[in-house]
Formats: sequence, structure tokens, C-alpha cells
Amino acid sequence: MRLRREQLALDTSVLVAFFLEEERLHEKAFELIDLVFEGIYACISAVNVAELGYVLERVTEDRDFAQNCMHALCYEMSLDMLPLSWEFMRTLAHLKAVNAISFCDNATLAAANLRGCKAIFTREKEIVAKAKRLTGAEIVFLEDL
Repeated sequence: MRLRREQLALDTSVLVAFFLEEERLHEKAFELIDLVFEGIYACISAVNVAELGYVLERVTEDRDFAQNCMHALCYEMSLDMLPLSWEFMRTLAHLKAVNAISFCDNATLAAANLRGCKAIFTREKEIVAKAKRLTGAEIVFLEDL
């Protein structure tokens, strides 16, 4: 994997691929998260952690599993967790105003913007179609690793 020295803000889609083993991108997501455990810098916003919980609970219909995954992100992985600070909320509000993508995807861009790193997404239609026009942070895709 070529991102050894990259600093990344993780989108929810990358983490869904990691936690759901049947996801087509699980292996690539696993490799990326393994690098996080080895010390590559990665961050995530509190908004994306909450989104992960809701997505996992909806897909698996297992609230405990979803909450355990959220707990792992918050307390067991060496991730920089961006809280809902004034600076984060102000940045997120601005990015949502100028980027025609979901609130949570803009939260990933806000985290990357504030930490001065790239945002990593999966190749969702919404992001791929608009990636060149989005502001806030440089975007990379899990599939390209």
C-alpha cells in the first residue's frame, strides 16, 4: 500500500468496508486500518463516528455490534478524534454551504481541512461525480490504493 506517509481523514464508507467483512472493499480497508494501528496518522470526526453507528446498526440489525465498533474507533484505535468544536462546526457549515454532497461527507472534508490532510473515501457515485469541484481538502479513494 502506497500511503505509508500520508495523513488521512477517514470517511464513514471506508470504515463500513472495514467492519463489514462481506463488503467488497474489506481487504483494502483492512490494509489501511492496519497501517493506522502501525502509527500512520488518521483522523475522524465525531459526526462520522455517529454515522458509522447508524449505518452498521441498520445493515446488521445489531445495535451492540454497531456500538462496539464505535467504541473501538473512539477508545481502542490511535485515531485523532475531532470533537464538535466551534472551529469544526464553523468549517463544516461552510463546506456544506458550498459543496453539494451529504452532511457527513462534508464532515470528512472538514476534518481533513482542519488537520491539513487528505480525505479518503470509497468511490461512491456522489463523490466521484463531484470530486474535482469539491472544496475543503484533497480527496483520495480507497480503491486506488
